[in-house]
Amino acid sequence: ISEEKCISCGACVYQCPFGAITDKSYILDTIEMIKNSENNKKFKVYAVVAPSISSQFTYAKLGQVIKGLKELGFYTVIEAALGADMVAQTESQELVEKGFITSSCCPAFVHYVKTAFPKLVENISHNYSPMAALAKYIKEKDENSKVVFIGPCTAKKAEAQLGDVKPFVDCVLTYEELQALFDSKDLDITTLGEDYLDNAS
Repeated sequence: ISEEKCISCGACVYQCPFGAITDKSYILDTIEMIKNSENNKKFKVYAVVAPSISSQFTYAKLGQVIKGLKELGFYTVIEAALGADMVAQTESQELVEKGFITSSCCPAFVHYVKTAFPKLVENISHNYSPMAALAKYIKEKDENSKVVFIGPCTAKKAEAQLGDVKPFVDCVLTYEELQALFDSKDLDITTLGEDYLDNAS
């Protein structure tokens, strides 16, 4: 892997025919966080899920996936689309001021622009991604909270390590890792009732 070209997109993880490349997993960190919350009494553990969650667990209903997350020990589940609404508002203002901007939502895209098209860096939106914007909002409203982002993209793990994002996002899991958590608890989400996303856009 050429570190100079790597943008942390995760394509190599899925393309390697031998499974020799893996992304860093935060499963154990998430489990420890949920346990240490003492059923969300010591602090609350929020699950922020990417909108694509609605199409990832095709064998179950979305409501059952949400119920499964709460069965795992999450305090509540919030869709990252709420963060997208926040970003859209401030990003539209920035667009009016600059006349031309590129999105800051995808960390792999931002890294790609910085490495391959450095002249366009000044046009990258200065707004947080929806993940970071929502996590920041949660932490400001509930200082005694932890935030776990769950989505399809391994690049979000790299974004969560950035200095201005790290204070707000405690862990990032992929959908595969979420399925592994369900499996580790022998949780068949198809047997569960349905729950709802909080504050969904």
